[in-house]
Amino acid sequence: MLRLTLQILLPIAVLGGGAGAAYLIVSNTKDPVVMAPANPWPLVRTVAALPATERLTVTASGTVEPLRTVELAAEVSGRVVATHASLRAGGVFAAGDVLAKIDPTDFQLAIAQHESALARAELRLMREEAEAEAAVRAWRKLEGDRPADALVRREPQIKDARLAVKAAKAMLERARLDLARCAVQLPFAGRVRSVHADIGQIVQRGQRLAVTIDTSELEVRLPISLRDAGCVDLPLSASDEDGPEVTLTSDFAGEARAWPGRIVRIEGEIDRSTRQLTAIARVSDAGEPPLLVGMFVQAKIKGREAQGVFAVPRAAFVTRDELWVVEDRVDKAGEVSQRLTRRRVDVLRTERDRVLVRAGLRAGERVCLTSLQAPVEGMRVRAKGDVAAAEERAR
Repeated sequence: MLRLTLQILLPIAVLGGGAGAAYLIVSNTKDPVVMAPANPWPLVRTVAALPATERLTVTASGTVEPLRTVELAAEVSGRVVATHASLRAGGVFAAGDVLAKIDPTDFQLAIAQHESALARAELRLMREEAEAEAAVRAWRKLEGDRPADALVRREPQIKDARLAVKAAKAMLERARLDLARCAVQLPFAGRVRSVHADIGQIVQRGQRLAVTIDTSELEVRLPISLRDAGCVDLPLSASDEDGPEVTLTSDFAGEARAWPGRIVRIEGEIDRSTRQLTAIARVSDAGEPPLLVGMFVQAKIKGREAQGVFAVPRAAFVTRDELWVVEDRVDKAGEVSQRLTRRRVDVLRTERDRVLVRAGLRAGERVCLTSLQAPVEGMRVRAKGDVAAAEERAR
């Protein structure tokens, strides 16, 4: 009986004690204090939009090419009897250097033969003119003042003799020209790319002796987008030796080197695959170390001056031509707050770290640089500069 009583009373006692403890806890609990957050609005970084004059620069890249590539060929037939020491692949020569010499003996003999032929032709002309004078004198003795005809004055014979003299002079001049052509040379300084003939080889007229390149001036083909083409004064209609300046840079022997040049012309059509315009830069002074053919270079082309443009960090843009601007607004209660405004601008040029804006911003406006998770039009924010000023006043 006792055991049954304990089984009934103990649970009741435990439940009663728990209820009393719960009552004490609830009755002694204080009401929570609701505190508004000190900084309820997101903090953003801003930059002031200030108009300025910017010098536009267009970048491009290309490979150095020679101004001209010339196949050196024999103008006369014969045996090669001498070559220049630089007539080897990679050899450097100056303007007027005799790169190869063909045996001149045959042409010297030809000159002697044509000199003899010229002397005979001149002798014949003198004889015909003397006979003509004698014939005219005999005519006057027989016919008096009656005019002598052309045959009496031997005009056909004299004309033929004069033409024979002229032909003999031409043949002699040609022989002398062939003799001069035995010395193979070029009117410009350059470098030998490849050699196809050497001493002792018999060559024919027109046969290739070597391939040379003109290194007195070098050129670089620079592809430029049509949008960037509007930033540079390119010579669109004709070649211009005073085109925009360009600076070519490349790593040479582990060091960064630069060579000055100019844009002298553009190619006559737009590349159909890339839709780009190709400008030709020319370098007249290869410098030291020299700018070598085949070298890959980076180019910076000096462009126009853009006045009154805004240089905005590229991180500020949410699309290609839209960004957020922080504006001060006054509500009905007269309180001033900073609000986000989405702004579409007119982009002049997009560079790697910044964007040049020519319209759509006003001087002094604050452009938002912070990337917010879900910004909306009119969203209230705190500009970082304003927060710093408030903290300074609090201290």
